[in-house]
Amino acid sequence: MHAQDRIGNSIAAIVADPILHAKWLNTFSFLEYVGFRKIVKSQRAEALSAAVLNHALEEGRHALGLKKLAVKLGGLSFDSYAPETMLCGEEAEAYFQELDGACDEAFSALPEAERAKLVYCYVTWLIERRALDVYGVYKQALGASEIARKLDGLLAEEIRHLAEVEAWLQAGDPGFPTRSKEFEAVEARLYDTFVEALARDLAQRKPLAAPVPA
Repeated sequence: MHAQDRIGNSIAAIVADPILHAKWLNTFSFLEYVGFRKIVKSQRAEALSAAVLNHALEEGRHALGLKKLAVKLGGLSFDSYAPETMLCGEEAEAYFQELDGACDEAFSALPEAERAKLVYCYVTWLIERRALDVYGVYKQALGASEIARKLDGLLAEEIRHLAEVEAWLQAGDPGFPTRSKEFEAVEARLYDTFVEALARDLAQRKPLAAPVPA
């Protein structure tokens, strides 16, 4: 089954169960937090632009907004990133960290400032593209719910982030046409690993069938 079909089936099962849904929201809150943390740690203060600082702050705000939705849906037990409050939290973080590591390794020969800029832009570009795909499927599954309406502002900011970094990469990296394809292949492999882990986790959570009366 194609990854997009698998994620669609998984999301349909998730939104039908309030606790799974809260875990899903908390997992995405966690990923937004990881993105915020990584931007802050990777950028040298003397080179930190207003645009990058704004992006970091928006990622932090997204993490907080999704966290509040998770708590509202699942209760105060979701006011943390404990493993039991997320769906495949380790696999989700591995997707992010391994993608970041692959991009960092590709630019390891460059000076630190240039490497940090390229890694930031490529990781942002790759993750925003994937996030928009997943959020699109998720929003469709939500229908006209309150959560779907609350996602509109987040999605608008993600679209803007994607446009900004793609414009910079096309203008600032002569190797973008080739390099982008190579990184896309890495991201697709890591994403498939996460989607497979999510599908397995959800399959294990299915209740056992009721026994047939004798």
